[in-house]
Order: sequence, then structure tokens, then C-alpha cells
Amino acid sequence: MTNAPTETVQYLVQNANKNLGLPNLRSAGILSEPRMSDTFDHHDEDDSQPQAESAEKQDLVGGFAFYLSLAALLPTGLMFTTLTVLRLETANSTTTMNFIFAALAGAAIAQMFIRGHLSVFIHEFKHSLVSNLVGNRHKGMKIGERSGHYQYSYTKSTAHYNAFISLAPYITPVFTFMAVVVALIFLRDDREIAAIVVGVGYGIDILLNMRDISPIQTDISLIRGGYNMGLAYIAAWNLLIAGLVFAWAFHGIKGLSMLLEDISSCFIQLYIALFGDPRV
Repeated sequence: MTNAPTETVQYLVQNANKNLGLPNLRSAGILSEPRMSDTFDHHDEDDSQPQAESAEKQDLVGGFAFYLSLAALLPTGLMFTTLTVLRLETANSTTTMNFIFAALAGAAIAQMFIRGHLSVFIHEFKHSLVSNLVGNRHKGMKIGERSGHYQYSYTKSTAHYNAFISLAPYITPVFTFMAVVVALIFLRDDREIAAIVVGVGYGIDILLNMRDISPIQTDISLIRGGYNMGLAYIAAWNLLIAGLVFAWAFHGIKGLSMLLEDISSCFIQLYIALFGDPRV
């Protein structure tokens, strides 16, 4: 059988503490450093070792698809969150307060208990989750108390997902998703408890998504366009998630339909402002 050319990406995570001798690090931060090498995966059926060449380098990630998604996500996220907050005065005050306090509790839980091996594992798992979802090949993961790495191989057809994989630890709402699933299955008839469960999950995600952000995080700084471009994408994605979660938490399922109505109204008003009212 022939050798199939692939690219292999390895994400290294180190605990960002003073022992590393690096300036301006958050005490609870985790550094994720991608290292990329050209490889050839040998698909022979015997036990012979594959011949591989490697040239360690640090390449920028992010291309047309990444920038196109950012151009769509940022205004959409801002719109979702703004429209949801504007509807806050019509929300059930008890449910809203339950969600807010639950989110604060979730953030506190993450800060106190999700540290060391568990923190590194979750960070690497998010890289792995997005990589596997787009069809890449898992190559390995190592988890330590203060460091770890995730390695995967990709083909030309999946290369444009590398930027999304790089930013996965900062934009993937793993705990929110699990909380929503629990709420939909077991708490359909109890919105108060459902709001608390989702609030805790959302609070954990927000804390974990934000805690590792740092200018020396190469997960972010190796995005094509630089650190600020990476931050813009992280902000856009988290605003989008916030808008959807808030709409549900404040108004239930009907909150999502209300959000859709508000978005439609905004586009209608924009059309009228640009081209005039067709009814006149």
C-alpha cells in the first residue's frame, strides 16, 4: 500500500505559573503551544515501521473559511446578546436570578475544583473533540498535572479547520451542552431547576473558556492575523452562545422564537432604512 501524505499537529499545554519564568501569566492559566510537523502515515498491513520525515515548525493557522465565519459570527453574536438583554425586563425574575446565581456558582466550582490534571484534560479534550468532529485522525494525547499534549493528523481537505481546532478550548461549551441535554430529558416540566442546571454548566464553561486566555497562548497568537484576531473570534463565538443561552434561560423555549422574531424585525427595519418602505 502507498503512503498517504498528511500533516500532524501537536498541542502542548503547560501550567502558566511563576516557575516557568514567563511574564504576565495568569496564575491559573494554561499555555497551549501547537507544534506542527510534516509526516507520512504508513498504511502497510505488516508490522514494518513507517518511514517518516519531520521538520518542526510553528505555522500560522486560519484562512478564508475562518475569516468568513468570523465576519458572520461577530455581528450575529452581538445581535443575539443585545436583543436578548433588551428582552430581560419581560423575563421571569425568579428564573432569571436562579440562572445568574447558578452561573456564578458554576464559575466558582470551576475555579476551585477544575485544576491540575482535570483542567489540562478538559483543555486537550476540547482540541480532540473538534478535531475528531471534522474528520481528523487522532494521534495521541498525554495529560499531566501541569502539562499535556494532543496530537492529530489532517489532510488537505480538513486543513482549513485547524484554526477552529486551535481555539476549541475557548469556544466549545461542553458543560453547557451537557446541562441542556439533562434539562431537556429530565427537567422539561421544571424550568426553575432546569435554569439552575444550565446556569451551572454555563458558568463552568465561561470560567474555563476565559481563564486560559493570554497573549503568549500560541493557540491564539498563531492565528493568522495575530492575537487580536484570535480574541475577536473567541468573543464572537461566546457572544453567540450567550445570546442563545440567555434567550432560553430568561424565557424558556419561547425565548428562542422571540429572538428569531426580533432578528427578523431588525432586518426588516434595516431594509426599510436602506431602500424605503415598499408599502408607501
